[in-house]
Amino acid sequence: RRPPYTVIWCIVINFVLVTGFWFVPWPVIQNFMFSLHKTFWFPLVMASWLIADVPATNELAPDRFRALAALDDRAAIDRLLRAKHFALWIITAPITVFAALVIGIVTGAWAAMVIAIVFVLCSPLCSVGIACIIGVRWPYHELPVRVRWRERRNWRPMLLRWGVLVLLPYGLVPTLTAIGLAPSALAWAGAYVAGVRGNGLDAALLGGLAVAIPMTLWLWHRATAYAARSTVRNAERLRRYLSDPRRG
Repeated sequence: RRPPYTVIWCIVINFVLVTGFWFVPWPVIQNFMFSLHKTFWFPLVMASWLIADVPATNELAPDRFRALAALDDRAAIDRLLRAKHFALWIITAPITVFAALVIGIVTGAWAAMVIAIVFVLCSPLCSVGIACIIGVRWPYHELPVRVRWRERRNWRPMLLRWGVLVLLPYGLVPTLTAIGLAPSALAWAGAYVAGVRGNGLDAALLGGLAVAIPMTLWLWHRATAYAARSTVRNAERLRRYLSDPRRG
């Protein structure tokens, strides 16, 4: 909640983008942006988009003074990363749960609503846990675009590296989110091939979630712990980079 409100602005912008593209009246744009169009995919897609940005993949550089103070302490870095994950989750989870509740009330598809709510509560932790590994390996400083353009002759860090790292989360985080959905998707596909229909498919999805929930929590725990160890191993390189915002 402190200036420049990076996390809040990223979430707001992504919320506007995903909502606008999802409900845009031109099917060609919808099909270009989303390969899944069922009603209950909306909160799931929103959950991945809301965290697919700087808050998920650039957790050290925007908070460089706190990060610099903890670089040699694996436990401190681990706590710092997990605190950032929970802060992101606390903001995004109510938004996606509310979307799933509204859709469930309007459609009356209560089983699908429960599945969507459970998924959007658990899967984002898996995504940010794995995505933060990128942030501790390749952080980047938050510089105004005009500064980056002014320093464009130094194009590798100022434009190329920064541009790739800004755009990468939009493909990476939804992919990681799909990992959390995999057990439910496999259970649903297996039931469908076996000839199960209707409520049986919902039961298969819920059964898959029984596997997916502990799996996503385990992945979050292990990935964040790995990111903390990686930070300590690369402490000297990160210290040089984080100490100099001019490196872009």
